[in-house]
Amino acid sequence: MNKNIFVACDVSSQKEILDLLSKIHEDISGIKIGLQYITKHSPEEIRELSKFNKPIFYDGKFFDIKNTLIKSIKSLKELNINYASVHILNGLDALKAANKVSNEINIKLLGVSVLTSFDNTELAQMGFKDHVEKQVSRLIKIAYQAGLYGVICSPLEIKMIKKIAPNIKCFTPGIRQDENKNDQKRTMNAKQALKEGSDCLIIGRPITIGNPKMNIKKILSSLN
Repeated sequence: MNKNIFVACDVSSQKEILDLLSKIHEDISGIKIGLQYITKHSPEEIRELSKFNKPIFYDGKFFDIKNTLIKSIKSLKELNINYASVHILNGLDALKAANKVSNEINIKLLGVSVLTSFDNTELAQMGFKDHVEKQVSRLIKIAYQAGLYGVICSPLEIKMIKKIAPNIKCFTPGIRQDENKNDQKRTMNAKQALKEGSDCLIIGRPITIGNPKMNIKKILSSLN
């Protein structure tokens, strides 16, 4: 069974992230840095994470007009990162252009579908007429047409996505090992998500809260 786990480093200080990664880097497959970290740190500090010899996922969730989107992707060139996220809601034309640029600088683009903290109620409040599954389906077709390497999705939609686009990689947050979902709504545990066909688990608080080394060992043990 695939055990590809990226740790979501939702921290603010460089010391926090270096301390965390020094404890668990041997047990993870990659590093995800999100808005809490990247809005505060310099390119030099981001490049410092390369010393752990793990692929880095820059989760900036870019969402803007095509020209700004393209320039934002280009700005990632010198950061020594491997993946970056964009909202699929940018639209097909902008995504195609962004994907072309990302390929030129050897960064794989991952399209954000519907956040795992959303359910049908939130979508309706924002004016989306479709339920989550139908909205995700619509967005995945756009990501596939744009040639994106992968998508960010909840574990609940993986099987549907693989039917639409078998070769697209599914990176799945919303991994919870117990009943404490925090602010997530569409969740599964790690073993369930992998059985559904997840290509990469993105796990934050279930690893980082408490004893990270012990937490990751328990998650890995649960996959056997």
